Amino acid sequence: MNILQLSYRLPYPLKDGGAIGIFNLTKAYYQLGHQVTLLTFNTYKHFIEPTKIGSELTSICTLITVKHNTNLSPTKALISLIKNESYNINRFNNTEFTAQLTDLLQRNKYDLIHVDGLFMAPYIDVVKKYSAAKIVIRAHNVEHFIWQKLAMNASFLKKIYLKILASQMKREEIIFWKKADYVAAINSSELDFMAQQIGSDKVKLLAAGIFIEHQIENNITRKPLSIAYIGSLEWMPNKEAVDWFLNHVWQKIIDKIPNATFYLAGRNTPQQYFNLKIKGLIVVGEVEDAKLFLADKQLMIVPLVSGGGVRIKIIEAMAQSTAIIATDMAADGLHCINKKNIIIANDAQTMANEIVAALGDEDVLSNLRLNAQAHAQQHFNQKQLLASFLSNIKFTSADANNTLT
Repeated sequence: MNILQLSYRLPYPLKDGGAIGIFNLTKAYYQLGHQVTLLTFNTYKHFIEPTKIGSELTSICTLITVKHNTNLSPTKALISLIKNESYNINRFNNTEFTAQLTDLLQRNKYDLIHVDGLFMAPYIDVVKKYSAAKIVIRAHNVEHFIWQKLAMNASFLKKIYLKILASQMKREEIIFWKKADYVAAINSSELDFMAQQIGSDKVKLLAAGIFIEHQIENNITRKPLSIAYIGSLEWMPNKEAVDWFLNHVWQKIIDKIPNATFYLAGRNTPQQYFNLKIKGLIVVGEVEDAKLFLADKQLMIVPLVSGGGVRIKIIEAMAQSTAIIATDMAADGLHCINKKNIIIANDAQTMANEIVAALGDEDVLSNLRLNAQAHAQQHFNQKQLLASFLSNIKFTSADANNTLT
């Protein structure tokens, strides 16, 4: 098939879950034998010179980038609020992107338009004007769920604003889901919600996955009493999770294990974390290789208290045989079994107790690692997941139907 993929961000470098998730689907399309054109924003915030984009991306697709400023503007946010429009979505309006998209659609015949995330959904109207291709929105998460959960933990005035954002986003999400031919849900709970809104025939499961052959066995000696966290700290739910862990959990661990060490890593780590003077905390900041960062740590924690979708970093960590303690929120959609391939802890005292117990029992950690790796290998092969998803789409072109695998 000939596929056009629209992305709100350049999936490079592969240093955070968002970039990895988009890249993995591009690669899976390529490995299944499809031709992919990736039209993507190269935002000011994460700008990469086109000449510095690695061959791991450029070799699997025809890449077209559009430079765009998505930085927050209080004035534009206020205008959107007054107009009762979603500013989060409006930030991605761009005339050059529209022109590039129009040109591609007029010059090429596509079988499938893959829309990565809600923020690209407004371009569906352009697609429908120039193409008869099937349109799939890949819902990386249900966006308004995130803002609803953030509002629950916010101060009074911020709570009001976040509730308005959530309401606006919910309205927009449902409108765009209805416009697409299919919506690809990332986990079963979000699939059920989407199906209630637009009907089950239009919603299909396309779980986040990885390329198993690239996950190496971890034979590095682990640092004693070491705990790790890694995640993009520009994403509000990740920052909220780290703050919750540091404020409510970490001291409980230090009280029981004074020599424990917490290694904090993440893209765009705010300066405030480097300024902290907390016993046992080592702020690493951005790392070149997440796998190497995790390889010598005894335990990884994922203490999300809000958010949505599926944590690709957890899947990658499981595949490389990492012991993980996480909240139910973080493990949603991973079909893990508590105490077998992951440990679930949802409140501060439980998480502290589970971490202390795990660090004191190497047999528990060893079993978690082995079972986690087996679970990732069995359930999260991205190529197989995408092939299964495509087999459930009703294409009008006989040629498209014949090239799904």
